[in-house]
Amino acid sequence: MTHLLTLSLALSAAQPVAEPPVDHEIEVIANKLRTWRGDWKLSKGNVTCKTKRSTGDKAIDAIGCDAMVQCIAPIAPQFVALGESKLPKDEMNRRADALLKDAGIGECVVSRREAGIAALAAARRSKRS
Repeated sequence: MTHLLTLSLALSAAQPVAEPPVDHEIEVIANKLRTWRGDWKLSKGNVTCKTKRSTGDKAIDAIGCDAMVQCIAPIAPQFVALGESKLPKDEMNRRADALLKDAGIGECVVSRREAGIAALAAARRSKRS
């Protein structure tokens, strides 16, 4: 009897776990956001963002800009100092790239975008309910 129970448990453990269904709204928003392009800049020490290639949906465009602004704002003072350093352009670009990489900006932007996508999908679902 114990062998049968063990075999039964082993078989149930071997069965693939069903993946939860992908939220279609999240998928649609994420796909649209992949085409979005924007630029950030410092203006009087504050990070600003401007959409360069829109998704056609202002709420989705805002996710892209919000992610950049939220992630870059904490290191804005370091960019201000870098801009005031009067370094040659090549060296300034190298240091700016290093600053972005060291601060984990890429990972931050991905994380903020995911959170923004989930929030927008939830808001749109609740409006339909």
